[in-house]
Amino acid sequence: MIKIIVVTLTLLLSVGMAGAWQPETCKGCHIEQYEIWNSSAHAESLKSAGGSVVDIESCTECHVESSIKKAWGREDVEATIEPITCEVCHLPPDEGYDAHLDTPSAHIPEVTLSAEMCGNCHKDSHHPIIEEWDEYNTESFDMESMASHSEPTDVAEPFILNRDNSCVSCKSTDGAIPSLEDESIYGLNLNDVPQPEYVEEWRITCVACHEPHSAEYRIEGSLLCGNCHNGMGATADGMTTEIRHPNWEMYNDSIYNTGNHPETGCVDCHMASKEYNDTTHETAVTGHTFDYEPELLFSSESSSECYDCHDEEFAKVIETKQDLIAERIEELKTVQNNSSVALENLNGTASYESNLEDYNNAVFYMHFVEEDGSLGIHNMEKANEYLDKSDKLFNSVIETEEPVEQPGFEAIVAVFGLMFMFWIARKRD
Repeated sequence: MIKIIVVTLTLLLSVGMAGAWQPETCKGCHIEQYEIWNSSAHAESLKSAGGSVVDIESCTECHVESSIKKAWGREDVEATIEPITCEVCHLPPDEGYDAHLDTPSAHIPEVTLSAEMCGNCHKDSHHPIIEEWDEYNTESFDMESMASHSEPTDVAEPFILNRDNSCVSCKSTDGAIPSLEDESIYGLNLNDVPQPEYVEEWRITCVACHEPHSAEYRIEGSLLCGNCHNGMGATADGMTTEIRHPNWEMYNDSIYNTGNHPETGCVDCHMASKEYNDTTHETAVTGHTFDYEPELLFSSESSSECYDCHDEEFAKVIETKQDLIAERIEELKTVQNNSSVALENLNGTASYESNLEDYNNAVFYMHFVEEDGSLGIHNMEKANEYLDKSDKLFNSVIETEEPVEQPGFEAIVAVFGLMFMFWIARKRD
């Protein structure tokens, strides 16, 4: 009872302050979220850019709450000079914030998972995050040959609507958030992941990867990407031939975590960035297309450290290595066709089953490298090893000789029968 009275008094006092809902108002009930927010970049937005944001109108539109509300047409609360607080991202219920105070469960402020909420500020030439992320709505986007986090899964892969929630874990923001509570690569946390019919945000938006109160990654390092970009640990078992996006399995045990670059993770190569150019006014690059851009990555303008050891010419070295892997895959597809014909010729023989297993494993190893998509750059040693295995297994099927059919018992009986008939005929003569 005492605790309830204290919380209620705290809320009432907070409401009286400045005629608006201060963060401390929300703190009364949401203390954990408040503490996380209070040490975040959003809470420090007034201090950004050397503390000059309050005096520069173009900056205040995103760094000062009062200007944000004005720029967004938010007339639901009184404007005050504040950093980015709860009210910016949580729109009030129809009855207003006070109704939430009176009956919290009956009047809940809006919680949105959309990228557009964040994109209201994280945009334009200085930090074009929303523009880079939203590839799906560009004229050049081809849904057949391209993929993007902004691509709504229910449109691109509608079959998922009839699947269970295991797909939802990585194909929607509603699923990604609870799934990432289990940091292990193959831990989908399905007990908390919604079924497809309850999903509201089928795109992978900002809050899938970034916890909004802290504005930090939900999981640090490559485990964040690896939680979805993995092949679920599939192995060559003689039956499995298909594997999808085995990026984590290819990257694991590579030079990026056990060799010369042990600290290099996914974002180091897939989120190459550069600052806005104050002289030329060239737009910044934030890396939110997640594309591998070697020209930028190895450029002196890049924010990465690659240029410290590798100059622009290194991009050509990588391209040459990738071309070799691509050529090997194409050559293997010809070998696969020959192996398929040889396997069919063995159908019905005693060696068919063992050769079928070899053939399936060969296809698996080839698809593993192909579906990884990096053409060896994630792990050149493993890529070549798997292509070698594939080639060897395909050829083992091709080289298997068809067994010469031995006469069976029925044939032997038939021969003896003919000989007996011939003997009887001669005796009669």
